[in-house]
Amino acid sequence: MGTSPTLNYKYFDPFNFASDDNFAILREAELKHGRIAMLAVIGQIAPDLFWKSEIMEGVDPVYLSPSQDLYFQNVDSGLGALSSIPIFGWLQIISFIGYLENRVFVQKIKNAMPGDYGTGYFGVRNKGENERSLRSELENGRLAMIAFLGQVIAELVTGLSPYEQIQQTLGK
Repeated sequence: MGTSPTLNYKYFDPFNFASDDNFAILREAELKHGRIAMLAVIGQIAPDLFWKSEIMEGVDPVYLSPSQDLYFQNVDSGLGALSSIPIFGWLQIISFIGYLENRVFVQKIKNAMPGDYGTGYFGVRNKGENERSLRSELENGRLAMIAFLGQVIAELVTGLSPYEQIQQTLGK
């Protein structure tokens, strides 16, 4: 039920939350959190790579909020971005996430594997051939959740965004 072949443990449920009745719901939540964490790990670094690189030199600034005269280039890195985004921007983000959660990412077939929303994997719906890929997605999601937590803790301790930490480590 909660096995991890990569980490070689049979069950990991220290608080005994899982049962046969709620396992599919918990697995779906784990997959969603893992997918979000994979994007979040990249999202902590990618904006700095894009906006602060030589690629963007000479490019006109791009508005994030024209009414507040806020540009994407002016948004702080890492956790500082949380306070840079206007409240209406946060309302838009939360509304979009709510829409996705309640309308798009919904189990259409109740007996389908948790996290299968009927869209397939790049158009391929053969679960037998993709079992290894599905297991890898679960494992990578677990790793990404830990990696994102590490990025946040490192930023809180050092005061530097992940991109700035990488630059400092490389001596740039």
